[in-house]
Amino acid sequence: MICEVLAAAALVTALVALYKANDVEIEVIEKKLAKKRAKKIRRYVLVLVLSERPEEVEEGCVEGAVIESLKRAYGTIGLALTDPKLAYFDPDLKVAIFRTTLEGVKLLSSSLLYVEEACGTKVNLISLRAFGTLASAREKLPKLGKYVKNL
Repeated sequence: MICEVLAAAALVTALVALYKANDVEIEVIEKKLAKKRAKKIRRYVLVLVLSERPEEVEEGCVEGAVIESLKRAYGTIGLALTDPKLAYFDPDLKVAIFRTTLEGVKLLSSSLLYVEEACGTKVNLISLRAFGTLASAREKLPKLGKYVKNL
């Protein structure tokens, strides 16, 4: 009888220790997931910049024009959701790459229609594709260059 009670007590103690060990593991996993959720997922949108006078178009003007078009189309809330930043600009290839949030890709692409002028010249911005990293977006630039030079 005493052996059975001791065996039951040992079993309960082992189960409690096992539960506490698993609880610690669960807390560690929850903390890691919370860090991943806190990190914003970014996308890079490749944009073709067509203008009457390409030599006058500068990166600051293009970024400002896109921000103004986002404000005009979606207001300050849409601008905050998209959080656009000009990550890369090449006036020779007539290409810009904008960094934005995952939720803001479609908002950014649609607001490019509202851009009419940048740096005092008429400009038309065309969204080509969204990428997961800046490096993958820049890899496509040489292939795009042979098509853009004819424009």
